[in-house]
Amino acid sequence: MTEQELLSRVNELPKVSSVVQELVSMLNDPECDFAMLAKKISMDQVISARVLRLSNSAHFGRSRTIASINEAVIRLGIAPLKTMVVVSWLTSAFPRVPKLDMQTYWSDTFEIASIASKIAEKVRIDANEMFTAGILHNIGDLMVFTLAPDVAEQVAARVAEGEDRQAVQQELLGTTTAKLGAELARAWKFAPRLVDTIEFHVNPDAAKIEPLRALVLNFACRLHQDWDHLESKAAKIDYFASHANSGALVLPSSFYVSIDKIRGQGREMALQMAS
Repeated sequence: MTEQELLSRVNELPKVSSVVQELVSMLNDPECDFAMLAKKISMDQVISARVLRLSNSAHFGRSRTIASINEAVIRLGIAPLKTMVVVSWLTSAFPRVPKLDMQTYWSDTFEIASIASKIAEKVRIDANEMFTAGILHNIGDLMVFTLAPDVAEQVAARVAEGEDRQAVQQELLGTTTAKLGAELARAWKFAPRLVDTIEFHVNPDAAKIEPLRALVLNFACRLHQDWDHLESKAAKIDYFASHANSGALVLPSSFYVSIDKIRGQGREMALQMAS
């Protein structure tokens, strides 16, 4: 299996629907008509239901329950809605993937997206864009498990035994899932900045457009992987004080409080999307 063989089969994967493309186009328009936008979202039952669930999640939610798409459009604004539309489409496009535990996949993905969004707020870059990057960062895994499930299982087994994920992917696939995910995001016509963040989140220094975004996503992945093993306040403070990414992002040791507060929000969103 090679990178070109996988990329030649992109047409076997779900395509971004015309409804989603039109919604994103409307959301990118500064003159966007909110009433027309709400009507368009409501026309797709799956997307509208998922947007409402996300609107009332701890991550996006407000103090009062949002009961309609009209209310979501008015109260939440354009940026969060754009993120919700993308997330709603992606979670509905891949309801099941061979040999992949989708509940675990989405739980991990939403947790990483939530952490990336929180770090983005602190370093003053667009938190909604980073949430979207977090949701899309591992779509290369979906691609490989969909098109080459046996190879995906081999990679997972060897990584579980302690081998380096990137090295194993390079050996068995001739590429990495980060690169494949970036190519898929490009095929789906996502913005170049987002494609760059996906491709280089494993190696932020190599990013060609905005290394800071790739670094934020890289650290979000590390935090998700390590956080539940840090059992004490002292361990969490030391983690932020000593981690190179934390220093590069100028995050104070006290930032552990912010991570503790949002821990579990991703799992909650994953459950909401699955229901």
